[in-house]
Amino acid sequence: MGSNRKRTTIIRERKAKPNRKNLKKNQDRIQKNAAILKELADES
Repeated sequence: MGSNRKRTTIIRERKAKPNRKNLKKNQDRIQKNAAILKELADES
């Protein structure tokens, strides 16, 4: 059994992985939305 510090870092790394993927997808979605809003603003 590892020390508390090792277990804590492993748990934190495991929790951060899916979050990174979500942040990347979220950023892509925000950029697409911004581009769409710019196009709509240019039309009107």
